Amino acid sequence: MSKEKGKWFNLRRRWWILGGVCLFFFSAFLFRASLLTSYANWFIKDTATKGADAIVILSGGKLTRVPKALEMWKDGYSASLFLTDQKSVAPEYQHLVISNLEFATKFVEGKETNATFDVIPSIEDGATSTFDEAADALVFAKERQWERIIIVTDGFHTRRALLAFEKVFDRSGIDVQVAAASNEVFDSGNWWTSDRGIAAFVLETIKFPVYLFWSREPTIVRNY
Repeated sequence: MSKEKGKWFNLRRRWWILGGVCLFFFSAFLFRASLLTSYANWFIKDTATKGADAIVILSGGKLTRVPKALEMWKDGYSASLFLTDQKSVAPEYQHLVISNLEFATKFVEGKETNATFDVIPSIEDGATSTFDEAADALVFAKERQWERIIIVTDGFHTRRALLAFEKVFDRSGIDVQVAAASNEVFDSGNWWTSDRGIAAFVLETIKFPVYLFWSREPTIVRNY
């Protein structure tokens, strides 16, 4: 091949590569809503069925998770409602913060329901991660000889939460299902249009691989 033909071939190849890259980004932009929705939907799982021994509400999102759990209680998914025991970040100011149990109790006040909430005690000094909540729930479930529980958490957190519980509950004989709570700010179809939605799914993108390769809370990063 002559030098002239070689230059022409290399130039044409570069144009093809550039065109392919431009086409890729144009297609990604054109179908961004569908792609981003599918991406978010991958993180969301909802496997709950009626008749569980308990509904366990994970800490970190009481404004969405408690209402979802109460709705499931009314629909007969379980007759028992439990909250996890979250570690207090600043004990000296704890009296200024409404706890998960206090919120849940106040939430049902004035409603036509006789639902009550209990707390699963922490085996340490309060849960700081989903792995901790799973460990607390396992001890509690074994003591009561439960066969199946439903964990309730925000939709974006469901896949990681279920993964953590399945790892901790492995070989326990206790089945774990998950229910996804929604919120009024974002969902899988518009999460990229709000700061809270972006923060939620970007953080899950980082955290999920950690939970995938660890079977307990990694000590390289401290949780509070």
